[in-house]
Formats: sequence, structure tokens, C-alpha cells
Amino acid sequence: MIASRTIVPIVPFYFMPEFQIQLDSLSETQRFARALAVMVELPMLVALSGTLGAGKTQFVRFVAQALGVAAEEVTSPTYVLLQRYSGHHLIYHFDFYRLKSSAEVWDLGIDELLEQSALIFVEWAEKFPECLPGDRLNIRLEPIESATEQCRIARLTATGARAETLVSRLRDSHLR
Repeated sequence: MIASRTIVPIVPFYFMPEFQIQLDSLSETQRFARALAVMVELPMLVALSGTLGAGKTQFVRFVAQALGVAAEEVTSPTYVLLQRYSGHHLIYHFDFYRLKSSAEVWDLGIDELLEQSALIFVEWAEKFPECLPGDRLNIRLEPIESATEQCRIARLTATGARAETLVSRLRDSHLR
């Protein structure tokens, strides 16, 4: 008689889709931001990271413009912590740079905003990852040394199914 065995399925390691793009000018950054604006499905949180001056606010400005917000309305939320823009979609723009604890993030009401059909940008998102949803698009902007200040690398990483679809669509559109 053969002993019965319980078969335990092997769960594959979850692969976080990644995509990297070199943006050699502000117009290329704007074109990439427009592609994101067209392809994003709401709700979506975009976690932005990068050094001071890497272009995080500029990127948000370009996405917001593509969604019908006047460029001059989009400013860095460093001191006000949260901006709200109304265009074709509702856009929330956070900046975690000056925050000291995750309690301050929760006090801003990020959990309530995540329940809305909105596009949410968080600058300096790496400071409080515990306050971010599991399904999000991470974009790290890195200036390219020995290039003009307008050149940067954008590294995209998806942490969930909806963000994975967005990264795949952006990657496919870039390859065309």
C-alpha cells in the first residue's frame, strides 16, 4: 500500500515588474508623464522618490497638465504637505519630506483619500512605506551625472496587480 501524501503547491516568488527609462530632456519627461496620465486606472497611488531636485514635482506637474490642470496650479507641497488638483481626474499630491512619523501621514487622511477614485502622488514616499497601499506604482527619479539638469533615469516598480498592468503598458508603449 502506498502512503498518501499531501501535495502542497509551491507558491511562486512574486515578481515585481520593473521598467527603466532614460529621459534626456524635459520634453521626454513630459511625453512619459502624458503616457502615464492616459494609461492610469483609478484609484492609483504613485510613490515618487529621488534626491532634492530630481524632478518629482515637475513630473507631477506634467501628469496634471495632461489631465487638464493648469501648470501654474501645481506646486511643491513641501510646506503645505498636501495639494489637491481638479482636472479630468481628481489628483492629490503629498510630500512626506518634512513629516517625522507615520502618525502625521495618517493625520493627513491618506487612508480616506485612497478610497476615492483619484490619482495620488506622494513625494518622498520611501520615508513611510507602511502608510502606502500594497498596490502602487513606485517611480524613482535619478539625475544623470555629467548631463544637463534635465536628464534623468526613471525607474518604475509595481507592487501589485493594477500597478503591474500599468508598468507593462508603459513599457510596451515605450518600446514602440
